[in-house]
Amino acid sequence: MTFDERLDKIKSLYIEGAKGSATAVQEANQLSERLRLDYPDNPHVKAYHGSIMILIARDKKNPLEKLRWSKNGLKLLDKAVAAAPNDSQVRYLRGRSAFKLPEKHFQRTKTAIEDYSFLIDQELHQEGRLGAMGIDYSKLTYELGEAYSRIGRNEDAAKVWTKLEQQTEDLELRQLLREQLQSLEGKPAVEQIQANTGFVSILIGIAALTTGNLLVNIAGKGLKKTGLFQAPNKKNNINKEARGKPRNNKKRH
Repeated sequence: MTFDERLDKIKSLYIEGAKGSATAVQEANQLSERLRLDYPDNPHVKAYHGSIMILIARDKKNPLEKLRWSKNGLKLLDKAVAAAPNDSQVRYLRGRSAFKLPEKHFQRTKTAIEDYSFLIDQELHQEGRLGAMGIDYSKLTYELGEAYSRIGRNEDAAKVWTKLEQQTEDLELRQLLREQLQSLEGKPAVEQIQANTGFVSILIGIAALTTGNLLVNIAGKGLKKTGLFQAPNKKNNINKEARGKPRNNKKRH
């Protein structure tokens, strides 16, 4: 098999694993390890393997094992971005993983903001780039606002959500954005959010995961699994139908 064929197989297994298949995750990990031996410096291989490690952490019952796999996965994702900082796919894989991890235990929301901002900026310079990668612009922008809000950067969150409200023609998404903007009213532009940085805190946080839930979905409560993406609830995320709207529904101003 060629390099592309081997990587495509890993991508396919990764998607299955993100949907909940532990068997697919294990196979993807084995294939990734072999591909990394043959192509140790390839950033795409590193990025996918790092993301797969986080899925392995999901399936571990021992909190120490969950922590070890999570940290190793993030480390590999960071190396991939360092090797290819302008690669959209690599940045997306790291950004998604960082966004899904609980800020109070891992402090990686700033990483998500960095990667999401990079991707959105690329879309502004080359319209349709994200769509070609299978990435929903509206969802990514919404989550950027959520990331800002999560670390107390309320003014930045409001700016992102206000702009998206002006761009989208999706009525449900627009209503959700208005509700989120209302929730920020009266809050300071920047507020301090207490973070739990202790090792024990991290263990407690990841021990709370159940085997049936994706590790990448632990950032919020009541979230559903839908492949590589969260299926947001009404209050905290974009409605599932709104998320599926094509990007050409944006209005230009």
